[in-house]
Amino acid sequence: ALAAGSYYELAGQHYQVLGHAWDHFRRDFCVVYRPLYHCEAKEGRFEAHVLATSHFERFDEKFRKTQFSEMDLEAQSLALPGPFWMDKYWSMPAEAAPVLGAGAAEAIQKSFLTLAEQTKTDTTSGYGT
Repeated sequence: ALAAGSYYELAGQHYQVLGHAWDHFRRDFCVVYRPLYHCEAKEGRFEAHVLATSHFERFDEKFRKTQFSEMDLEAQSLALPGPFWMDKYWSMPAEAAPVLGAGAAEAIQKSFLTLAEQTKTDTTSGYGT
């Protein structure tokens, strides 16, 4: 069951994708994933976390698909068996897919990201509430 999971690598660290979720704030789908290591806050980057989300463009650009067998034993030991959701009435695909004509929404989301990066708070990373 664990070997069949969805795993990714970025800068030598491994992650497990739990699925796609609707982000009510952004009004769009995103990737839900978890680091397969202890993730402390990094100044100027992010807060400590056990779950994270990412928009697809960032995730597809930065993360590399990998296999369970390619991960180190520590990462393998932190993987969780799925599935991570169940709905016997669900008839849509399990994962979101890009749609045509989404350019306007993507442009607004990029402009929001630029503004969010300029807004600092009194947290370790400088972001968040």
